[in-house]
Amino acid sequence: MLTFLLLIVLFAGMYALQAACFGRRALAKVTYRCRFGTDEITEGESLELIEEIENTGLLPLPYIRSEYSVSRFLEFADTHSTITDRTRFVSSLFFLRGRSRITRRWHVTATRRGEYRVERVLLLSSDLLGTTRASRAAQELGGVLTVLPRCWEGDGLRQAARSVHLGEQIVPWGCITDPVTVRDRMPYTGREPVRRMDWKASARTGMLMVRTEEPVQERRICVVFTAQQGEYGKMRVPEETSEHTIRVTAALFRELTDAGEPFSVCSNCMVEGEAVQYPEGCSPGRYHQLLRMLAALDIHPEQTLRDAVQLPPGARLVIVTPFLSEDVRRIKAKHPDAQIILTSPEDPDGLRITEAYEQE
Repeated sequence: MLTFLLLIVLFAGMYALQAACFGRRALAKVTYRCRFGTDEITEGESLELIEEIENTGLLPLPYIRSEYSVSRFLEFADTHSTITDRTRFVSSLFFLRGRSRITRRWHVTATRRGEYRVERVLLLSSDLLGTTRASRAAQELGGVLTVLPRCWEGDGLRQAARSVHLGEQIVPWGCITDPVTVRDRMPYTGREPVRRMDWKASARTGMLMVRTEEPVQERRICVVFTAQQGEYGKMRVPEETSEHTIRVTAALFRELTDAGEPFSVCSNCMVEGEAVQYPEGCSPGRYHQLLRMLAALDIHPEQTLRDAVQLPPGARLVIVTPFLSEDVRRIKAKHPDAQIILTSPEDPDGLRITEAYEQE
């Protein structure tokens, strides 16, 4: 009987000792890092989410679980996760020996454009019997992952972009002339530059003649887009239609940039609380900047297009919108030559182009 009592006391002492060790020191020597394998990808592409956990102490840890939350639009391969609304909860189990490190790589696919980060990581540990638990939040969660929108592919959009940069609306640029387009030939008065001298006409007429050149003309294009889901508090289109609108807008940016056509951009959708407003340009670097803007875009604007943006005077407007709102109709009435691109993933071509009013 005495031996049995001694065994009970010994067992209780060992249990209390290991519970005290694991309860107080289980996570004291544990370092956890979580980061994305890259900081930028395109919608639909995959990357790695890397977990690194290190035990710098001598105490082995038989059970450590990391629980972290990310966006539901980051899909994890070969793992079971829980999705609640727009958040995905993922857990991972580790066994750590003393002075050891484990690196785990998850293959993740980004299914929607946006800016994502690992929101929160909680580390959980327990003793050998699972009765004493310890927990703490991890600090190093890596940076921000930018998922650029995927450009929508369709012949209809290419035709629309071609009609924009081959359109007839032009604005004179009076200070510069085009030496290729000669309007007339006039007698030399001494005030014209020598480079305009027409020696063949001078020899033919017997007097000095100069060319009168047409002024250089350029098209001013402004892409006005909105991805709003509704109007006057009423929902008009689902969120996927708004995302499709952003993909169509990204493709239009690409087509105009490839054609070398400078264009300005404005929208009532916001980035960091400010409505989008970009000056003219068409460089590849600017195109990438516009894609990053679309990645961070908030599709729930606080103002209408007419109130949020300043339309450049004399520009050819290209309006990309998921539906013909009253706001867009009023802009069309003020700019009759504006081209409207209606986006709808349900349509066979993915979009509809109109040059005039259409009844919905």
